[in-house]
Amino acid sequence: MTHNKVAQKQVSSSKNNHAPQPEPPQSEKTTQSFWYARYWSQFKRYPLPTVALLLLIVSGLLWLGQRSDLANWSLLAIIILGGIPLLWETIKRLWHREFSIDVIAVIAIIGSLWLGEYLAGAIVVLMMSGGEALEAYALRRASSSLSALAERAPRTTHIWQDQQLLDIPVETVQPGMVVVVKPGELVPVDGVIVQGASNVSQADLTGEPMPVRKVTGMGLLSGSVNLDGILEVRASKPSADSKYAQIVRLVTEAQQQKAPIHRLADRYSIVFTFLAISLATAAWILSGNQVYALAVLVVATPCPLILATPIAIMSGINIAARNGIIVKSGAAIEQLGEVTVAVFDKTGTLTLGMPKVSSILVATDSQQQRPYTEEEILHYAASVEQLSTHILATAVVNAGQERHIALSSTNDFEETFGKGVCATISNTQPEHPAHPENIKVAVGNRTFMGMLHIPLPAYLLEERERRRALGQICSFVALNGTIEALIIMEDIPRPEIRHLCPTLKREGITQTILLTGDSETVAQQVGKLANIDRVVARCLPEDKVHVIQDLETAGHKVLMVGDGINDAPALATATVGMALGTQGLTAAASAADTVLLSSNILGVSTAVFLGRRVMRIAKQGIWIGMGLSSVAMVFAAFGYIPPAVGAILQEGIDVLVIFNALRVSAIHIKKDP
Repeated sequence: MTHNKVAQKQVSSSKNNHAPQPEPPQSEKTTQSFWYARYWSQFKRYPLPTVALLLLIVSGLLWLGQRSDLANWSLLAIIILGGIPLLWETIKRLWHREFSIDVIAVIAIIGSLWLGEYLAGAIVVLMMSGGEALEAYALRRASSSLSALAERAPRTTHIWQDQQLLDIPVETVQPGMVVVVKPGELVPVDGVIVQGASNVSQADLTGEPMPVRKVTGMGLLSGSVNLDGILEVRASKPSADSKYAQIVRLVTEAQQQKAPIHRLADRYSIVFTFLAISLATAAWILSGNQVYALAVLVVATPCPLILATPIAIMSGINIAARNGIIVKSGAAIEQLGEVTVAVFDKTGTLTLGMPKVSSILVATDSQQQRPYTEEEILHYAASVEQLSTHILATAVVNAGQERHIALSSTNDFEETFGKGVCATISNTQPEHPAHPENIKVAVGNRTFMGMLHIPLPAYLLEERERRRALGQICSFVALNGTIEALIIMEDIPRPEIRHLCPTLKREGITQTILLTGDSETVAQQVGKLANIDRVVARCLPEDKVHVIQDLETAGHKVLMVGDGINDAPALATATVGMALGTQGLTAAASAADTVLLSSNILGVSTAVFLGRRVMRIAKQGIWIGMGLSSVAMVFAAFGYIPPAVGAILQEGIDVLVIFNALRVSAIHIKKDP
């Protein structure tokens, strides 16, 4: 039905648009307007380097035309136009007690102006402004995945109205509305499929490359790409509250937040500036020529230091986004490269965070002629629980679906929230006449059974207490007033956690810690399975904060990984907080510095691996730039490199540092074991 309606709509649309429309001829004036608009936009984006380059070309032409006086005026204009903004920014930073490595460039520009070396000063201005332009261009290229994520947010969706498929703004979709998602489109809102089946890509949400088969009754996250079939989806949230919209908001926050991405370079600025000024002073004193000192300062201009870090970091943020990790700032990826201790929450982090049925204990003293089987118990329990929204009811229903048990309809359904449910089910198994025709089913805890005056066998009560001590959850199942089974549920550890700590240790993490509010027994079980070094049980939110503060006081850089509201204080306290966004982006994601969208906890080790590699390449760029500049400074101090040639040489070093920083884009992310 759905396919036919959409097909009819597409056919109708194609008929209306079948007549070919002649393309208007593209005049020469239109072409000129296009190129004019393109160049004008580039000029507005990079005004200072554009003007500096044009004036430098004009100066060269005037020099060839034997008008050196006018050529010098052009060079002087470059120095004044570019030097004044740089001088003002440097003064403001020094006023706020922020030492910037731009001090060398300012001294070089002032020196060139003082000594009449206008060409050298103009090239330094062009180098500084051009370096900033190259940085801005590289950052835009590096952040392409983050920008694409926001730009691809769906603006419209489709609904059926009077047998017509209409387009409506995504913002108007409300919970309960049914929207149509065509092949190739992004799912606009979170919801449940009510009709259709399709392969769906969730790569932009989780970083998982393999498509997932989605059929009627399954949930669907906004931002997923519908690959082949037509789906009708009942919205469960407004578009503004859907998963994709929340991710886009995090991305916007990541792009708008001012990150201290020059901080790594500034660590070396004082030493390098002192070295450059000392060498320039020595060259002046020993040679008696001020031009030698200027040449030293020109080749020491700090573009390599300034460019190495931000380009590498933004490239790293781009790769992280492609692998399902949202990094909110450059500082976060810097700190990921420095963390030494990893701290984990348990529930929802090292475990799935959703209870699952692990076993069913059938009563041994059943009064039935033929005792119920596990499948029959699960059939009756899931049939009643399907009408409840409680998390334990969902676990029972999911267990029935996993075993492909057909559920029955119920009558006289009643629920005491938080305690249990009961209803009447007709016996649909005539081959078992020993079981009564109508069965009164009750599923719930000990209190609920007491409310129904159903006696509990002593051995099942003992088993319940033993299971609870292990951190498991138990629900009694009563049929016609008699306890027939005990359903055991537990929060299942993630299957991949046994690989997590060894992987982190290979990346330089020295200690792993588990902080949980659960009992000591449960905490130790999960800690042992995950190879955790230290386990702290019965932790309240404030206790987690105190543990992290103690670690940081001891000099450790701490990575905290959690998913719940109770983890938000610890996430905000840690050096780097990482939230798991698989269950919805809430307070934990807001407090964290990074958000892991994938359901695979090994994404934590991927983030640490990426942080380590990014900072390694950034530091390599800094040392390459400082090393080459230092060698050039020595040659300049002995008069072998004139100021103008030194400025051009420094530009070549800049290009080399930029290419080195862009190596981050080629980092190969290891596949999870």
